[in-house]
Amino acid sequence: MAQSMVLAGSQVKVYIGGNLYSEAQSVNYTIDLGQDAIYGVDSYLPQEIRATRVSIQGTIQAVYVGASGGPQGKDARAKINEVLYQPYVALRIKDAKNGEDILFVPQCMVAQESMSISAKGTVKVSISFRGIIPYTGFDMR
Repeated sequence: MAQSMVLAGSQVKVYIGGNLYSEAQSVNYTIDLGQDAIYGVDSYLPQEIRATRVSIQGTIQAVYVGASGGPQGKDARAKINEVLYQPYVALRIKDAKNGEDILFVPQCMVAQESMSISAKGTVKVSISFRGIIPYTGFDMR
């Protein structure tokens, strides 16, 4: 007898600064492993690849919930007059079913925030972030 399988979408929980950011709908990120090609003198082909700097950047798509304060209400970013003193916040993405970490960035900052406001419908929030030392699930085992 054939066994059927149902695949569901990613069931995750997003935490910013230790607070659950339940308004989050999706997260996209890129980890740059900082590899650079090294070329010899008068060579157009690389001779080897070297490691440079590791970084992470991405976006969180969310909906705005009235009276929540948005990202500022979750302490994801500083008030506009305190931007120079904005502290790092931790970003953690966990599997909702088993609690396993998918991504943990102990130090990141909100680099940009944008909103899409329609006359009828939901208000969409997009938060761009940059981080230091991105730990994936395998890094934390």
